[in-house]
Amino acid sequence: MNQPVATPTTPPRRKPRVHRELVVSLAQRILGGELAPGTTLVEAELCEHYGVSRTVTREAFKVLESKGLLKTRMRIGTQVQPESEWNMLDPGLLAWAEGRLFSPEFVNSLMEARGILEPAAAEMAARNATAQDLATLEDAYLRMCDSLGRDEAAWCDADLAFHTALLAASHNHVFMHLAGAIRAALHVLFELTLHHGSAHDVALKQHGQIVEAIRMRDPVAARAASESLLNRTSNDLGAARGAQP
Repeated sequence: MNQPVATPTTPPRRKPRVHRELVVSLAQRILGGELAPGTTLVEAELCEHYGVSRTVTREAFKVLESKGLLKTRMRIGTQVQPESEWNMLDPGLLAWAEGRLFSPEFVNSLMEARGILEPAAAEMAARNATAQDLATLEDAYLRMCDSLGRDEAAWCDADLAFHTALLAASHNHVFMHLAGAIRAALHVLFELTLHHGSAHDVALKQHGQIVEAIRMRDPVAARAASESLLNRTSNDLGAARGAQP
């Protein structure tokens, strides 16, 4: 059965002349559904459409293959892959998707993963955190305090730094690597709940409870505080999804 072949439907707003622009353009067409799974990308047609060389096109294909969007096979060509093959935690992919990847199913999966990881990390941090770990965690918490009600972007950045530091403070090497893997996804989640979440002062208090439990070397309290925070976050995400048109 012949697969559909990608053909430009409308001219691009401007012809990208550099590798990155071609990567982003193709990625957004795939993520947006214009280039459906199974679509074959014809190198010569893309070169003509975008005004780029074969070398630039092939390099773009390699980047998109590394993110699971494309697959090149001998005698078949380069085809768009199904969503199940996409690297959903890739920072570039999340940025190009502009929130489109955050289906209810993906958000629920991410929150389930956080529900397993973060309470365990908080418990481990209460046992294993060094003075430097605690200082890093407290610094992120204080930046959240400073930005409360004043600077939403700074709040998101500090919140992300807090949760990254929490996983690192566990001193579990797998958790520490996962912190980098889910960092971009967490940032999008924090932005999603920013305008629909419960009072920020409540969230701030819960973050402070995690810090205090770790400082007091109380693993049970640290786990409980993390679980309480994640329960509130789940409620905020439900409110955010309900408010979307």
